[in-house]
Amino acid sequence: MEGFFVIALIIIIIFIVKLIGKQGKSRNRQLKNESIPSQVDIQLIGSTEMVQSLETALSNTYVENVKNRLLSEHPNWADHEVDWMFFELKRYFLMNGLLKSVPMFSEKVDIIWHEMLMFTREYQTFSNEFYGETLHHRPNLDSKPIPEERAFFDWVYVSLFDIHDNSRAIWGSFFKNPIKLTVLEDFQHLSNEKLLMKYFRNNDQWLEVKEQLIYKMKNEIKHAQRMKLGQMKPKTNSDINSFPFHALLSAAVFYSMYETESYQEEMGLLMPKEFKEQQGSGSSCSGFACSASSDSDGDSGGSSCSSCSGGCSS
Repeated sequence: MEGFFVIALIIIIIFIVKLIGKQGKSRNRQLKNESIPSQVDIQLIGSTEMVQSLETALSNTYVENVKNRLLSEHPNWADHEVDWMFFELKRYFLMNGLLKSVPMFSEKVDIIWHEMLMFTREYQTFSNEFYGETLHHRPNLDSKPIPEERAFFDWVYVSLFDIHDNSRAIWGSFFKNPIKLTVLEDFQHLSNEKLLMKYFRNNDQWLEVKEQLIYKMKNEIKHAQRMKLGQMKPKTNSDINSFPFHALLSAAVFYSMYETESYQEEMGLLMPKEFKEQQGSGSSCSGFACSASSDSDGDSGGSSCSSCSGGCSS
């Protein structure tokens, strides 16, 4: 009888520990109640039409219906949290308009996408208007870590968009994994036409934006080669208030090419000390290369939580 009570006590303790852990994670997931940018802007020439096309395809009625459904099913979510996650889903949709395959790296953004699918007719209309075909949501039940795909996702995302604190909270740590060397070799040696066929959605839509991404990667590879020849290393401004996140793009390429083994350490040295303090505190992390315990939604290790765009290879 005494043994039974001991076992019961152990079970209760384990339950309480898990409950406290979940509550801690829930606190870390909370997003800042900050104003969302007026539009989902892309930081490349020729992108205005693409953004406008997305906004037109997503009717206000459809968006509001999805938000209302989400708030009713997740009463613990604040309005501003849903708005920010929807904002990041729009960015994800834009990436799908450019790339052949875009894994999903945010559990909550994926939940919103799944809720959109519940409105079958509206989703079909949106998808056909923006992509010219259905953007399929295909669960990845294995949820295997794919750090190399996450690395390419990070490079494209930061090349396209401004980074906000809530962006990092939603997607998890950026630039934690080196870009796959074969990808860099492709961008170094293949022609634009072959790169478009291999990495980008195979149509003529938004061609100017796609070509700018190709040019940007090729240019950063050349810059990394020049730095290596000159025995230099990437540098950034360590002031948190003026930290140039886009400067990490060329650093990510450089360390992916030449110092893969020490990639995380070298990228960590480029962060302001405030980000490192946030990382060490165990609080909600807003810096790059944060610890896994702080990545409550996006999996910085590169786990794709559930999905793949239409036309992606399996």
